[in-house]
Amino acid sequence: MSGTKQGTFLTRTGDDGVEHRIPVGTITGDRPGGQITIFGGQHGTEYDGLEAVQKLYRTLTPADVSGTITIALATHERSFRTWEQFAPTFPAIGQMMDELAQGADLLINCHGGEFSEGMQPYVICRLIGDEELDAKARKMADCFGVPYVSFSQYRGEAPKSDVRPAWWLWPRRSMADRLRIPEITPEVGERGSRDDQGIMYTGLLNVLKTFGFIDGAPEDKPAPRAIGDRYWLTADQDGVFFPDTVIGMDVAEGDLLGVVRDYFGTVLQEVRAPASAKVMNMNWGMPVEKNAFLLWLGVIE
Repeated sequence: MSGTKQGTFLTRTGDDGVEHRIPVGTITGDRPGGQITIFGGQHGTEYDGLEAVQKLYRTLTPADVSGTITIALATHERSFRTWEQFAPTFPAIGQMMDELAQGADLLINCHGGEFSEGMQPYVICRLIGDEELDAKARKMADCFGVPYVSFSQYRGEAPKSDVRPAWWLWPRRSMADRLRIPEITPEVGERGSRDDQGIMYTGLLNVLKTFGFIDGAPEDKPAPRAIGDRYWLTADQDGVFFPDTVIGMDVAEGDLLGVVRDYFGTVLQEVRAPASAKVMNMNWGMPVEKNAFLLWLGVIE
């Protein structure tokens, strides 16, 4: 059996007439095996995933691979090219993602912190209620090599409200749910980092080795600890945010995490920890609007 390595563009025109495209690298190995689809850059300024998937495609050859590895090298090219943070996934992009996922045994969707976000590395493990498939998703999460895991399971549409409930309480339907394929979402990187420590790239290699897509033993990492209760903290009014904590810090209930001031320095809001927890994610941008995100805390189990 002789494998192949091919780069091409998948294109789709949206209802608004705008054409979207995804550069796709496909490596079909010299040896038979399963199929995995890996997405980088669904948010185009989350660079760790982009850096890692593009490096993966550059460095792997068919001789290295068993089965097929399909890689979306810049899933939201428009967001990537325009430097747009928190870009919505347009229906045309979502349709192409589903197309690339068809036939896969496993899915990895690489995410992380945007330019204005600090982020503690963790991995989201998508559960779908099938014991065999969920075991594979947990195995991917365990071997990825980050210290924390968040379990997410769709349980219907959120109650109708003017403000959507927290994403971890009412997660949206994922590709794992729609296609019945085990999926993880690594959340690695922050503030424009480019996988400087190799966490995302090494994690991808660990999964590929664990499931036999490439040879070699994965790095031995401790099993991740689960994130339990979470606290999503927002601004009471428009202002400028001055954090007084750092990502990964363990804080106690009542600790001062930062303040929101007006332009003249008057403190408009003291932001305090509602419980003892770890700082998982933080808005690193200065301007904030009323009800805008400041940071979230996770209780590590």
